[in-house]
Amino acid sequence: METKPDQEPSSPAPRTDGLSRLIKRLTSGPETLLAAPDRPPWSPALAAVFALGLALRLPWLGGVPNPWGHEGDLPLRALGLAPSVPGFGSAVVTAFTASAFALFGPSFGAARLVMVTVLVALVAAAATLLRRRPAIAFALVLLAHPWSVAWSRSGLYPAAFSLGLAALGPVAWWYAVRSRATWGLVLAAQVLALGLHFSPLALLPALACVAWVTLPARRPLFQWRATWIALATGLAHGALALWFAPRSGIAVRAGFLDTVRAIIGALGGSSTLRYFAGSSDAVEALVAVATLLLVALSVRRVLADDFGRFAGVQLLVAMVGLPLIGLHRVDGWGFVLLAPWAMWCAAWARTRHERAYLGPGSLALAVTAAVGSHFLQGSSIDLSLHDNSPGGRFWAVQVPAERRAIPELVRAAVLDDARGAPAVVTWTDPNFEPLRFVLAASPDRRILGASMDEAVPAGRRVYRVTDGRWVLMGWHRVHRWTMTGGLPLAAVWALDEP
Repeated sequence: METKPDQEPSSPAPRTDGLSRLIKRLTSGPETLLAAPDRPPWSPALAAVFALGLALRLPWLGGVPNPWGHEGDLPLRALGLAPSVPGFGSAVVTAFTASAFALFGPSFGAARLVMVTVLVALVAAAATLLRRRPAIAFALVLLAHPWSVAWSRSGLYPAAFSLGLAALGPVAWWYAVRSRATWGLVLAAQVLALGLHFSPLALLPALACVAWVTLPARRPLFQWRATWIALATGLAHGALALWFAPRSGIAVRAGFLDTVRAIIGALGGSSTLRYFAGSSDAVEALVAVATLLLVALSVRRVLADDFGRFAGVQLLVAMVGLPLIGLHRVDGWGFVLLAPWAMWCAAWARTRHERAYLGPGSLALAVTAAVGSHFLQGSSIDLSLHDNSPGGRFWAVQVPAERRAIPELVRAAVLDDARGAPAVVTWTDPNFEPLRFVLAASPDRRILGASMDEAVPAGRRVYRVTDGRWVLMGWHRVHRWTMTGGLPLAAVWALDEP
């Protein structure tokens, strides 16, 4: 009986490199629906997250952080007392602010309430499209992150609009693809393009969504007529939005080291840790390393889910594109990083049991509360008025101990000192520009405001507002305000009579 020779052992399949495996993980895998009837997103826990988001934003909304710099420009435009800024986004913000003034009266609190309401509403709309645990994690990141709290408590930049649209647009796009909502894809494309009216950097999440549907696993989507309509209308809307978008959001940034520094600064949260909390550069770098470590520990679980792979594409495009396009302010326009980070955390939350989040969740809330307590003693987003303290720490200008806006305190002090006589308040530091809004919004026109490059009306008693450390010769001090830590903040002076 003949015997067959032993077969040669099969040669092992060639090993693919790590990059190929990563691309495969990002472009293939089981697909899962975001929403399901048995797991509705809204629950007492999600409602508690939104209550926490409001609790971090509403206290002392009109005075903490203190309005500085050009934060009075938008309220003046809403009152029709300053020229409008061209563009659809600016017109929307101005119209919303004017509506808030009609309901609550003109104030910094009403102007900032617009930012709070818009952000919370857009995050709620996005969370509705997710499952229960992902919705909770998604909303917690976007509502409790110090960046988000800082942006929505200032009327200076429309970053709250940008962040909310950067969160809702991609999630709506994903939901339309996964639920086969063909015309929902068209609507999601318009939401993505709408973000470009507020910042050109909204181009990054839009590009990530387009890249997602062009991957091989999703090319059957191009058999939908609605896909072509969505791309065509989104491209037309986006081109129009970019043409009229604010140019100040872009600044050229080139070079590898600059790119690395930009990413570390964005991950570390420079505005929160350095400016508001007074932390050193080492603490900022530590937070960046911890964030990257968290991504590394969760990458296997996150990329095992289709929504996680979508979040990975969004995060990758944001981290690469943000420093390459350029940054005007990392702390003001880092929404393109924060929104995909919230999606990443949402995908991670879906892969773990709820009990697994008790420890990390408690730690995250404790850190948020600690940083938030420092933030409530910090300055505004503008941060033009500051001191550098020893040890490499940044000492931001704090709010007054009265927890009220300095322009309102100045007006009250001048009214009390002038005792009904007509007066004019002057200033040399542009940080006191919000005084113009407070004085213009007051029904009592006995007090006018003018910077030193303007003509001072005759026949009025002259006052001047300065940094609290200055002393004006030939003037007597009416009132001085200190920071919550006791350092001098601002003072108002009256010109001595000849």
